[in-house]
Amino acid sequence: MMKYVMAALLAAACLAPGCTPAYEPIDYGKDACAHCKMTIMDARFAAEIVTPKGKVYKFDDISCMRALTTELPGSMLFVNDYTAGKAAPLNAATAVYLHHESFGSPMNGNLAAFSRPDKAKPLQDSLQLELLNWETLP
Repeated sequence: MMKYVMAALLAAACLAPGCTPAYEPIDYGKDACAHCKMTIMDARFAAEIVTPKGKVYKFDDISCMRALTTELPGSMLFVNDYTAGKAAPLNAATAVYLHHESFGSPMNGNLAAFSRPDKAKPLQDSLQLELLNWETLP
C-alpha cells in the first residue's frame, strides 16, 4: 500500500506546475553564458537549452549553444528572434537563419535567427545570403 501512495505522490509532484521543463527568461546583464562565461548582453543573439529534466543553460551567442547541443540530447533548444530580441524565443529547430560577419554577434558566430523566411527576407536580399536552417548552420 505504501508503495502505491509514494507512486501517486511522485506522479502528482511531476504534474504540478513548475515540473515541466520550459524556457526560462534570460536576465540580460546578469546571466552568464554556459559555454564562454561572458555576461549575456545582446538579446538578438541569445539562446537557451532546457534539458528533459529542466536544467537550463543560457548562451550569449547561438554558436556557443551549438557547441553544447550534442552533449545534451533530447533537450529543447531556443534562439531569440533577431528582429524581436527579448520578446520572442523561438524553437531553434523551426527557426530560419542568416550567417554574415556584419551581424557581429558576441562570440563571432554571426548567426541571426528569424521566426519565418519572410522576416529574414530584407536582410537576406540586401546581403545576398542563403537562408539556413538548424541542420545547415555552419
